[in-house]
Amino acid sequence: MYAVQAEKLSKRYRVYHRPFDRFKEAITRRPCHQVVRALDDVSFQVPFGDTLGIIGENGAGKSTLLKIMAGTLTPTSGKMVKRGRAAALLELGSGFHPEFTGRENIYLNAALLGLSEREIKEREEAIIEFAELKDVIDRPVKTYSTGMYLRLGFSIAISVNPELLIVDEALSVGDHRFQQKCVDRMIGFRNSNKTIIICTHSLYLINELCAMTIWLRKGRVCRFGKTPKVVSEYLAYLDGGAETDDDTTGSSPADMPYLPEVMIEDVRLLDEKGKRLEQVRQFQTVIIRVKTRRTGPPLKGHLAVGLGQPDGQQIFETTTKISGLEPMEFAGEQVTELVIPSIPISGGHYLARAKVGDEHALRAIDELKSAPFLIESDHPELGIMWIKHYWRPPEVPKIPA
Repeated sequence: MYAVQAEKLSKRYRVYHRPFDRFKEAITRRPCHQVVRALDDVSFQVPFGDTLGIIGENGAGKSTLLKIMAGTLTPTSGKMVKRGRAAALLELGSGFHPEFTGRENIYLNAALLGLSEREIKEREEAIIEFAELKDVIDRPVKTYSTGMYLRLGFSIAISVNPELLIVDEALSVGDHRFQQKCVDRMIGFRNSNKTIIICTHSLYLINELCAMTIWLRKGRVCRFGKTPKVVSEYLAYLDGGAETDDDTTGSSPADMPYLPEVMIEDVRLLDEKGKRLEQVRQFQTVIIRVKTRRTGPPLKGHLAVGLGQPDGQQIFETTTKISGLEPMEFAGEQVTELVIPSIPISGGHYLARAKVGDEHALRAIDELKSAPFLIESDHPELGIMWIKHYWRPPEVPKIPA
């Protein structure tokens, strides 16, 4: 038994270049359209309690697949089977009536999601409290800001307490504090053995949250399997020069117009004596020092440090969570160091990057890059990394005397 089973799902659309072509086709009975395949023969299964990630370039068919799962779109062919109550976070607040108050829209939207009037009444105050809209809940939603609108939609959707939760880029709702509430609720769903299907361009989030991942390309399943392997193959595909508009790393929190909860003030490279490095010898011991500042009460989170090239090519990255450490407590001004006993990277220009995430390592809080530095190498081998190696030449045949 599976929570979700998709068997040979396909979705095709008729595209007419001119409005008149539709009328012409009806009269002449000759095709005047082009068939676009949004999905083509997609099959997969999701066991109860698992979290499935969906990745792919823009136009790969991700949103079409989620809408079929949610039941808002009918496949052209194939079968989709869901077991248990489902809730979808696709286009938050898309069913709101602008003239209705927030409270009236709670009853309208929750009813569309399958709740009875008694169930809505029982959860009404919890919905309002989670959305943080108590002071404006009886105002028409047309007077709400975009953030307020989306917060109310998210709060209503998660109040259904479904066995299956379908999420399409809905974890970027509101400010950082409210995003943390959304992430915490997602973690709660996962820990309650709920089934979650999430589509996002944040590969970091996919890696941390999902056991299995589907990579869609041009409407077909390109890869389906364990998340680390699928994500690695997807990144290799993107690095191979594929043209894409996807933002696989997400927006940098440092570009946000407000101060982050934990600020990274400095990232620099040091030698074993604590002296700043601008040039590094290959195989030298390197210390990457990250200085952070937290104003306000202590906040738990994780730290990530990576090395990359100036063009954005990532070489290596690790996190305190990956290394098995408990969440750090950020308080005031602090210094954290990552020690690399022998840096194996080949000669060239590189930089270090540090990122702060929440205690689940799912939501990015701030990030900062170091100044570029040069690695000097005496080895003539090609590539970005030197690997210990030796040759086994063919044996020279013995010539009989």
